[in-house]
Amino acid sequence: MSEDENTCLIPVTWIKQYCFCPRIIYYLGALGFTERVTESMIEGKEFHSTEERKLRRRSTLAGERKEKVKALWSRLHVVSERLGLYGTVDEIAEVNNGLVIVENKFMKSPKKPYPAHVYQAVAYAMLAEEVLHKPVRRIILKYLRDGKSFEIPITEDLKKHVLWIVSRIKSIINKEKIPREMNHKKCRNCGYKKVCKGA
Repeated sequence: MSEDENTCLIPVTWIKQYCFCPRIIYYLGALGFTERVTESMIEGKEFHSTEERKLRRRSTLAGERKEKVKALWSRLHVVSERLGLYGTVDEIAEVNNGLVIVENKFMKSPKKPYPAHVYQAVAYAMLAEEVLHKPVRRIILKYLRDGKSFEIPITEDLKKHVLWIVSRIKSIINKEKIPREMNHKKCRNCGYKKVCKGA
């Protein structure tokens, strides 16, 4: 898919950004900013490459479960005009009762999964269902720094919330109006802090 074809579609990673702070969507989608590449992001890409190599040798789900897989897809690029989304899924595994999405995160595991990570993985699940024409039953969030995983069943409520987030993202871009600040504590770790504080 060319860049021009992608312009009316939203990258799935923006769902995670919206959950962190809707203002980031304004900078990315309305003003055309690009996210700065951090050292952690570079390390994360290297970890993803290592996981890809491991995936080719795997016969069980997420490399740590006894559940056998029938087929595996790695770094699958998926697009849906119907959903208005596109992205690249880390891992998709086919098991006996359908598909499972494995989303790798280069960070230490939280006590419970971040909602942003859950909604991002559910969006990938929705795309995978459309492209592969098979149901996705679960997502697995795998935190690579300590190897902990969370398994979450896909529900209609989760899918509906993803669609709601997509509609909010589109609204911010179309209206070109900066959203109000949501959580001041998050500002400390935000790459857009300097430009945002002047808005």
